[in-house]
Amino acid sequence: MSREQMREKQRDKEKVMSVRDRMAQFQSSASKSANPGEKRKVGRRSSNDATPTLSNKKEGRTFGSVASASQPPPSKAITPPVVPSRDSKLHTYEVPSYCDSLFTELCRLRRDGLLVDCNLHLPDNSYKVHRLVLTAVSQTAEVWLRSGQRGLNEVNLSELEGGDLVTPSGLQALLDFAYYGEMGLAYASGNGLEEVLQVCRCLGAERLAQVCRTGTPAHADREKEKSLQMFRNLWERHVGCDVTLQAESGELFPAHRVVLAAGGDYFRALLCGGLRESGEEVVCLRGVAAWVLQDLLRFVYSGRLRLGWSNVWDLAEAAVQFQLQGALSLCLSFLQEDMDCETCLDTLALAEAYGLDELGRAAEDYTLAHFQSVSEGEKFRDLPCPLLQRLLERDSLCTDSELKVFNAVICWVEEDQGQRLPYLPRLLQKVRFPLMSPAELKEVKDCNLLTRSRELRTVLETVNNLLQGEQRQVECKPRSANQVLVLVGGDSVDEDFARREPNQCLWFAKRFLRGPGLIRTVEWKPLAQLPEPPRFRHCVCVLNNKLYILGGRKYYGALDILKSTLRFDPVQCVWECLPDMTCPRDYFAAVCVRGKVFVLGGNLDDRTCLDSVEYYTPEDNTWRLAQPLDTPLCGHAAAVMDGKIFVSGGCDSRLRCLSSLWLYDPSTGCSKLAPMATGAGRAGHVMLVLGGRLVVAGGLQPLWVGFGDQLQCEAYDPDQNSWTLLSLLPRPHLSPAATSLDGQLYVLGGSSADTACDTPWVHRYDPRQGCWDKLGAMPRPYADLAACTLQLPISLRG
Repeated sequence: MSREQMREKQRDKEKVMSVRDRMAQFQSSASKSANPGEKRKVGRRSSNDATPTLSNKKEGRTFGSVASASQPPPSKAITPPVVPSRDSKLHTYEVPSYCDSLFTELCRLRRDGLLVDCNLHLPDNSYKVHRLVLTAVSQTAEVWLRSGQRGLNEVNLSELEGGDLVTPSGLQALLDFAYYGEMGLAYASGNGLEEVLQVCRCLGAERLAQVCRTGTPAHADREKEKSLQMFRNLWERHVGCDVTLQAESGELFPAHRVVLAAGGDYFRALLCGGLRESGEEVVCLRGVAAWVLQDLLRFVYSGRLRLGWSNVWDLAEAAVQFQLQGALSLCLSFLQEDMDCETCLDTLALAEAYGLDELGRAAEDYTLAHFQSVSEGEKFRDLPCPLLQRLLERDSLCTDSELKVFNAVICWVEEDQGQRLPYLPRLLQKVRFPLMSPAELKEVKDCNLLTRSRELRTVLETVNNLLQGEQRQVECKPRSANQVLVLVGGDSVDEDFARREPNQCLWFAKRFLRGPGLIRTVEWKPLAQLPEPPRFRHCVCVLNNKLYILGGRKYYGALDILKSTLRFDPVQCVWECLPDMTCPRDYFAAVCVRGKVFVLGGNLDDRTCLDSVEYYTPEDNTWRLAQPLDTPLCGHAAAVMDGKIFVSGGCDSRLRCLSSLWLYDPSTGCSKLAPMATGAGRAGHVMLVLGGRLVVAGGLQPLWVGFGDQLQCEAYDPDQNSWTLLSLLPRPHLSPAATSLDGQLYVLGGSSADTACDTPWVHRYDPRQGCWDKLGAMPRPYADLAACTLQLPISLRG
């Protein structure tokens, strides 16, 4: 970077506004685009305002891992910070590695010959050093500095008492101690040790002399901390300060150039880059309050910062401006760890203003996780429309019901109806009306704002269609943050181990718990009871957060196979009987795609496999036939990826286990794809979409005699039309349940073909780790069960 560019950069820095002014300015401009003419309410405060308390914090707290941050030019903000209603107590935070980082930079400055202000001469050598660094270990140098003597840039050691006996190696050991906190092993004994002691006597280096006398190697970190403490003592007494920083209001703060340059990139460029300020004794820092400058200087000399909600915004802004990474990391960690519903939007505003991506993600995640509480606060009403729209479209938005989302949008519009009403249709496109119950839809229908324009009347028409059961759209994805894993049906051995009995309970996983060591458990909670009859070997689908339970068996006879279907509304906890399928099915597959429920193949009567496919349309409550499969199948699996239905494996009517993979189209039927790579076939397995691939797991495989458990998992890449192997399942899972949640695959229960024993375990596959984890057991060792994910009200999740 040229000098002229550096000067231009500095002039730009001098023009920087405070974080509140910048954020308020953007909020004003954002409101003009989203809400033209709106006058914003900006909660600005001075440094003397009431300040917040830190709950459960202690003095001297250390952030073990600090957040990373970059400092791009300030960009758009969202809202200006307001005063949280808390106490004014501040607490001290520190960067544990700060001292080491500072001395690393001091070594770099010396290596580059920057700000070195003392030449130590021996007869045949000279050593350039920073006088302040030397002073931290030399009492003689400290006397020079305290006396304010000038002209000591050139020091001839031979003129000092005992200086004629100082050797280059002895002096080098002293300088290593000053900059690195230790001396090399070459000086630890014999002549080397005596040379070190001689330079210690000459320059009054008592700390190093003590190390030599005890024979114990110096503890580098401890010695550098002592030197930093010396810097701090000299700074507090204004000893040796060679530059003065002037705050916006005119207050002056003396400091040491070399410490400032080592403390941050901004000061290094300012003082070492050939700018005008590098030669001036007083440097004016515009846009910085005196107290902010004082706090940051204290950080530069200690690595510690006192933080609370009263000062964190200004300090974070100044840390960005002066590129003080350590101070900024403390501010970001404070904001992230102490975030709550009052401050998350302010924190998000700061992150947006300065491109602090990690903090922005944390603030947005917190806002989404606590959306109901945040949306009830006053700050929510000041959100710019683009940000509100971004929050509404997130799957991870957590809410008790979608009606809460609708009401939040309406409240935001009513804050300034005249300016915001034109943006209501765009926002309502992000509200997931199909997830609402009829009672909630009726409440939406009663909203007067929906009659104010043609576009809003279209929304009202959609609501009416949903109320009349005339849904004409693709399935509506539930909010993933509200989803839980649900077990449906199955059978197990009774408590007396006398016989098998079907299960009528729906369970959901309330929490996944980690105990001591590798012990993990799942806390299960009953959700509902299946209406008669009980079911196993059935299928489930979820469409618009409604659970469809299809076919299966009620008991173990050939005539006990079911063709009935049920629908369960988890919000209302209401069951509904739907029309029967055209024929009974168990060991079949079912998927939801394009707003329809498809069932494919299956076992008809324990002798006949089916190739028929039929689909249910909720709009007219009717089942219809589609194109059949290429071959009759049972024990196969199906999944939907990118709107396409894939079918894998299974057994045909002659009990041959297949390794085939088909792409199924309801209009044209099946087309073959690359077969599975493992074994001679697979049946009784599961297949789910994970990370853009189809993952198959569990089931059985044909052996020379009979069948055996299949533990090998594999994944299909549709772009390459090929399979790759994944980690082995830790335990057998034949005819298990499976579902995906938060980008991870869950396989639950089933049995073992080898031992005929039921499997109680829940295993989870994380594609990022590439391995399976055992999470615990189900309420009972269920086999032939089904699972899904449902969005439950917060009141049910507990």
